[in-house]
Amino acid sequence: MRIHRVFCKSVSKSEKKFNLDNIQSHHLIKALRLKEGDKVEVFDGEGITSICKILKISKKECSLERLGTQIKQKLPKRKLSVVVPFIKKNNFNFMLQKLAEIGVNTFIVYKPDLLDQSVSKNDLKKFLNKSLDILIAVCKQCGNNFIPKIYQCESLEIALNAINKGDDKYIFDTEAIKYFTQEDLDKKSSVSIVTGPESGFSEKEIAIINNKEIKLRYLGKNILRSETAPIYVSSLVKNHFGKMQR
Repeated sequence: MRIHRVFCKSVSKSEKKFNLDNIQSHHLIKALRLKEGDKVEVFDGEGITSICKILKISKKECSLERLGTQIKQKLPKRKLSVVVPFIKKNNFNFMLQKLAEIGVNTFIVYKPDLLDQSVSKNDLKKFLNKSLDILIAVCKQCGNNFIPKIYQCESLEIALNAINKGDDKYIFDTEAIKYFTQEDLDKKSSVSIVTGPESGFSEKEIAIINNKEIKLRYLGKNILRSETAPIYVSSLVKNHFGKMQR
């Protein structure tokens, strides 16, 4: 029988008994309909997991006891980061969910010059509030014990400067000539990919990109939506990672 997964940072602490927060308790009680005595796998989002037993359930709270040892998973040596723009909320949440399922480790979200007016009216900090809940839900479902990191940047230039210096950096566009292949990737380096908003990059952003050490690769003849492009590219990169690990 499948053991359900629950997120709680307290599982990595020394105390064996701890409480879940309201959101996780509600999910465990209302959605999963688990009972006292049932076992769950708890992860802390930073690589530690443990099997725990439900001690007590109330209407809003759930207490657990860690049964086994804490298991520490190592971070992958090769990481995938995406530099993506703020886009319409529903599309953004969909993109975030699918990229996390694919295995993106870091999200660097920037405010593009050509930001959609319907998005610019929002408080972008609040815009990201739902993001952590989405990432936790994905990790619970797919078995990833590391919740991806997410950073907000006020411009594309700041976002590009936030990329790990050792990463291979690629930007994808329909105007490029060279295809992205496995030979592009060093066998040890991590990868950062950059995609643009629906209205494209501004002239200022293009000039910034041209001054950075970013490789331009062909995205295909079809013009992809802003939320589709990074999903498509991330799938290609993760596929190449898998081939190299064999």
